[in-house]
Amino acid sequence: MSISLLDDYHDTTKSKFNTLLTKVTNGVYGHTAEFPAPTITAANFKIRVDAYRDANNQFEAGGTDFKAELEIRKSEMIVDLDIVKKYVTGLSGFSFDLGNLSGFSVNKQGVSSSVVPGKPVFRLLIRMGNGSHSFDYNSVDGAEYYGTYLIEGDSLPAGAVFANGILDFPGGSNVRMLHNGTKKKLKIYDNLTIGTTYTIFAYAGNTAGVGKLSDGVTFTASNK
Repeated sequence: MSISLLDDYHDTTKSKFNTLLTKVTNGVYGHTAEFPAPTITAANFKIRVDAYRDANNQFEAGGTDFKAELEIRKSEMIVDLDIVKKYVTGLSGFSFDLGNLSGFSVNKQGVSSSVVPGKPVFRLLIRMGNGSHSFDYNSVDGAEYYGTYLIEGDSLPAGAVFANGILDFPGGSNVRMLHNGTKKKLKIYDNLTIGTTYTIFAYAGNTAGVGKLSDGVTFTASNK
């Protein structure tokens, strides 16, 4: 099984269609590093979007006399969306994360253990008292287990490398680190030093491999 991008824009409300145009513009054309040289250039895609939105505005202001023009512009817009979608799914690095970043809707039904999961996003930090802290993050599609690394300080040392679930540091880094590899998604770290700054990172994995390390969340340990 593999993930895919949905064609749900073929038959949807005007509001959702317009939202998709904004998301794809900001996603595909707003991230040139992840989406280099799209089949349709940013300038040409904008021309098509503007033409559709102008036609929609005319229809809403003038009524049925402008309906035919709106349908033509929408059909042209759908053709371009199909082309851009095909470009995104054809990228060598296509993944669940890349699909989400593009702005298109990702078919979550296709996510399975045959696809490496994306990176977690933290959503909750609870200070439990006496230096104990718990952390939770949004579930990642296809993940079968999660792990976290807690380091002392506000960032990873230069040269740190994360691969296959292992966080490695250059020799002489002198980093203090704790790892929680329990199967539970909610992670708890006890006896942290009050007043000390820490940064926590999470990852998700399954039988296909381990995804990217999450962005770090920095906090100061407290007993409150």
